[in-house]
Amino acid sequence: MNNLPIIVGGFYRSGTTLVRRILDSHSQIHCGPEVKFFKDFYGDYLDDPLAHVRLFSTARSHEVNDDDLLDIFGGAFVRFHAAAAAGAGKPRWADKNPENVLYLRAWKRLLPGGFWFVHVVRNPMDALASLIEAGFPKAVPAGFEDKVLLYKRFRDAGAAYCAANPDSSIELAYENLAATPVETTSKLVARLGADFEPAMLNNLNASSRGGGIEDPKASREAYVHARSIGRGTDDLTAAQQALVRLHLGAYL
Repeated sequence: MNNLPIIVGGFYRSGTTLVRRILDSHSQIHCGPEVKFFKDFYGDYLDDPLAHVRLFSTARSHEVNDDDLLDIFGGAFVRFHAAAAAGAGKPRWADKNPENVLYLRAWKRLLPGGFWFVHVVRNPMDALASLIEAGFPKAVPAGFEDKVLLYKRFRDAGAAYCAANPDSSIELAYENLAATPVETTSKLVARLGADFEPAMLNNLNASSRGGGIEDPKASREAYVHARSIGRGTDDLTAAQQALVRLHLGAYL
């Protein structure tokens, strides 16, 4: 299992970008900026005025069923990752998208030989406080309770997959990574069948990491830090915290 692809997912603002940059800093793993393949394939954008003219919307006007469409275009997406890794001089690739937690069944279809799933989780108070700051109006609903319920959907989906596939899944807590980066990263890559390299935790904002559509804040942080742990209790109102406890108490 040492050379299997790595699929990284988790709720928005939970640390998936940090994990991507750490993995991409490994000499044998390419984990480039996000490519929104599945979100485009399934049309999972909020209020998209051009939804009817998107590639996959128009492709569905032909007599090709969804499974065949996924095999055709998803197969090309997998080959794209292999080509990107080869272009970076690395033998192994990883895909990072927060939404991967929602598309793991599709990943199973595209990668019948298997893959590692890394579920990045973060205290919901902190993740939601960070999400309010970031905004993401095209990806997440405006209302706070709707954001809370979206967190639950993502977290539940990732947790269920990990429970059903314990031999090829890893739950990685942002708090552990931020507080003990060397120990936590060492355990992560060992489970993935790779060796820890100190360079994985240095210069995470190097231009070679790329940026794409990631939050610009990521490019300003060269090293792992723990400054954001606990921000939720300071940034969220009492009413917002009550909603988090109501819907997400199991994850606090």
